[in-house]
Amino acid sequence: MNKHTKKEIHKLFLSFILMILLTALAFFLVLYHLISPPFLIVLITFFALIQILIQLDRFMDIREKEGEYRLTSLIGGSFVALLAIVFLMLL
Repeated sequence: MNKHTKKEIHKLFLSFILMILLTALAFFLVLYHLISPPFLIVLITFFALIQILIQLDRFMDIREKEGEYRLTSLIGGSFVALLAIVFLMLL
């Protein structure tokens, strides 16, 4: 392995650990009712957004040049998912 590969593996590992910690923290906060529900919803949503950004950047290689089509697909898919969530909440 060259130095670049080791560095990339290290970044992937740290990103994975960060996502595990954010998930564990969210479970802990919900399980023990440490903060009020409205603030908890905001905090968990913030944790989820951080995880989405990490996954798009690290694990889906969204910054690669050939990832242009992938980026368009992800934006379109995110829009459709958001619409589905809104419509389900309105039912």
